[in-house]
Amino acid sequence: MERAEWLKKMRTQAEALYDHIAPAYWVKFGGYPDAAHRQFIEKLLGRLGAQSAILDAGCGAGRYDGMLLEAGHNVLGIDQSGSMLARAREHFPQERFPGLRYAKMGLQEMDFQAKFDGVICMDALEHVCPEDWPGIVARFQKALRPGGMLYVTVDAAELGEYREAYERGKAMGLPVVFGEVADELDAAYAQATALEALDRRAISGEKLDLAVYHYHPPMEQVRAWLDQAGLAIEEEGTGDGYAHLLARKNA
Repeated sequence: MERAEWLKKMRTQAEALYDHIAPAYWVKFGGYPDAAHRQFIEKLLGRLGAQSAILDAGCGAGRYDGMLLEAGHNVLGIDQSGSMLARAREHFPQERFPGLRYAKMGLQEMDFQAKFDGVICMDALEHVCPEDWPGIVARFQKALRPGGMLYVTVDAAELGEYREAYERGKAMGLPVVFGEVADELDAAYAQATALEALDRRAISGEKLDLAVYHYHPPMEQVRAWLDQAGLAIEEEGTGDGYAHLLARKNA
């Protein structure tokens, strides 16, 4: 299979997997540690003015949108999974939260122009292939108003941890590049989607991670992509298994 065709398949399967697990999200997936995520959201909010417009890109079921609303901001959440957005709307009905809207849109399809004071993208960029990373970062920059803030997370594991997955993938004939993890994807995806109702006793969170495409870029490459897009990093940190970056759009 050619790489472009394979990447299209990876994205389609990711959307289907998240659609499948969405009904269990607020029931079973609320408990992983997120202290660092919340700390960096607070750092972001401290850099924004009152009643700012925030884009939650790759928002899933809206896990952190309550924090943004409680701080008095207006939020647009986008995600390519319609079922995850449905769960978000159930949790945050618009009649109760008029400052919050959701729209079905992938990161690759964003086309906002200087519309937001802040953009966040948490726990989503690991599903983005290296070919799409620069364009998405540029779309974040275009979505921000001058001086606006971006907060993103990147998987913090060392790239060496993925060498065996890369070598297995190449041996299987997959068109992978270094940093991609897909060698167990088909089997794990089949197991996850075969369940009538997702049960964490039947499939672990680790197994779910194996069921969806992941790419882990080196941090120096992430910093270079941000810089090339005109986004200046103001703060970095690690926690909850992620690197956390706050960057400002050049005025």
